[in-house]
Amino acid sequence: MNIYYAKTAQDYIVELSEILYEKQYFIYKESSQEYVRFLIRDMEATIHLKRKRKASFYFSRYGKDLWYVSYPRSKQTTWYFFFTHHAGDVYVIRYMTNNHVEGQYLR
Repeated sequence: MNIYYAKTAQDYIVELSEILYEKQYFIYKESSQEYVRFLIRDMEATIHLKRKRKASFYFSRYGKDLWYVSYPRSKQTTWYFFFTHHAGDVYVIRYMTNNHVEGQYLR
């Protein structure tokens, strides 16, 4: 299995720990960075095992034939990774969001 990241997804992942810290979800930058690292490691280790769902039309701006998987992190927050799946078990992560931002657009 190979996992690649579209530039927009890669940029967001780099910025995410800073966003979470600035919005005061975490007191320490290190905690925010570890949260993001854990989220990405978990996704990379389990994406092939998770139940994938077809993304709604709303998310088509991030790519054609998108699928997504969910990763609950707390009672309040679930993260969603949107990807295209290619032959040879290749995943291209195109976008990520959580239920607080765009949960209303998921089925």
